[in-house]
Amino acid sequence: MRMVDHLVPGVTAVTPHARYYALHGLVAAHADAAGLSASAAQELLRRSEVALAAVSFAHHPEGLEWMPRAHGADALSQRLRSGVIPMAESAAAGKEGYVGNPWGFWGPYAGSETALGILSPGRMPQPGPRLDASAVRSGLGELLELATDNVLHVGDLAPLGAKLCVCAGGEHADGLWLADLMCGPDASDVGPRSRARRETIQLMVRIVSQHPVVRFTRDVGRVLAFGDFLSTDRVTRGVDAAPVWRGVTLRNYSVGAWRRLWSWLVEHVEGMITTEKLADRFAEKLPLQTVDEFLASLPATQSTTGAPLPAELSLRGADTPLPLNELRVLAVGARRVDELSGRVRDAFLGQRGIELGPEWVRWRLEEARSAPLRDTARRLVHDMVARSQRIALAKARRRPDGSLWLPTRLHERNGLLYRTSKEGRGDVGLRLDQLGTVLATCGVLHRCEQRWSVTARGEKLVA
Repeated sequence: MRMVDHLVPGVTAVTPHARYYALHGLVAAHADAAGLSASAAQELLRRSEVALAAVSFAHHPEGLEWMPRAHGADALSQRLRSGVIPMAESAAAGKEGYVGNPWGFWGPYAGSETALGILSPGRMPQPGPRLDASAVRSGLGELLELATDNVLHVGDLAPLGAKLCVCAGGEHADGLWLADLMCGPDASDVGPRSRARRETIQLMVRIVSQHPVVRFTRDVGRVLAFGDFLSTDRVTRGVDAAPVWRGVTLRNYSVGAWRRLWSWLVEHVEGMITTEKLADRFAEKLPLQTVDEFLASLPATQSTTGAPLPAELSLRGADTPLPLNELRVLAVGARRVDELSGRVRDAFLGQRGIELGPEWVRWRLEEARSAPLRDTARRLVHDMVARSQRIALAKARRRPDGSLWLPTRLHERNGLLYRTSKEGRGDVGLRLDQLGTVLATCGVLHRCEQRWSVTARGEKLVA
């Protein structure tokens, strides 16, 4: 996640919409020009976000399959479908409004907007050095007018969708400004983080132009991780961020494997059981073979040209028990320690020698080659449980009543384990989906017939 933050500054897992960057800049510019107090700016921002959600719903009542709904649309669903939006109630902070946070959805976007120079740091939205107030006013200024209405009628908003919907920024001044800001070189923005973002966008645009891309994380991620495209294509082979992305994307398969294994283990804690019993449940899902035989059964991981082969994908598609599948994915990652080189390997390994990292897994498997696989698996369960307890204790907090709060779903008491809830098992996001929808809604990418393409403006910006 730290590496991804370096590669995609200005976009996070919770910033999928380009128009919120512009809307918050618009509110900041208006509040600054009008001398609004913090409370008045806060109300204007909330009412403007409600208006954006309402217009976007009016434009696409059933939503779009390629991008999330406007923020707050789910909370406002009943009112939106009734066709009437009472602004005071809808924009109020609390359970009855569109979101509980007093500053609406500015919080999730604030760090990105500050990193991009759209806003300046502060306790309320303030114009930053790279905000183009005229562009955001031209694109979204009508939202400020809607924000002053007492009631919004969804039927009346439909004609405004082509200009104000979250999907429409690429055709208007605010989207053009944001595309320039994110993609284009700028004399005042030459730091390494900005360079990494532009190179990441260049990679994504090039991959979209040369490959069939339907889903960004799945399809772009596969090209980043596997094959020789990054090293042979005339554009990507000259992008400094390309080998870093390869290492990060490959590492994410190992991270996902640990998450899936841990989720499976926690799910199989029924009542109160010992770690030994939990380890036995894991071992029972594995074949009766040595670690050496297990490693020999893994699919090929490297082509004759030295490019990574999609072994992780073939394993994930196999019809075998989850624990065995994910242990195989971890072993594939361990094999890549010796196959990768240069900046790809550096990014893949990350912090060296850490517990559960690819090098650690490699050491564990190598020292146990002649041992039964099931015994090695049992040791891994003890390692994971012990690590989870150490992390929970390190993050523990004392409650006001003196009791100890542990941020964990798996607890240990007198040698017995019990769980309070299940663990998630999804992959850690690489922000490719969010970056893709931001680029789409500021006019760099275009969706047509369920595939992505690059616009003429997008090609020019990253040339």
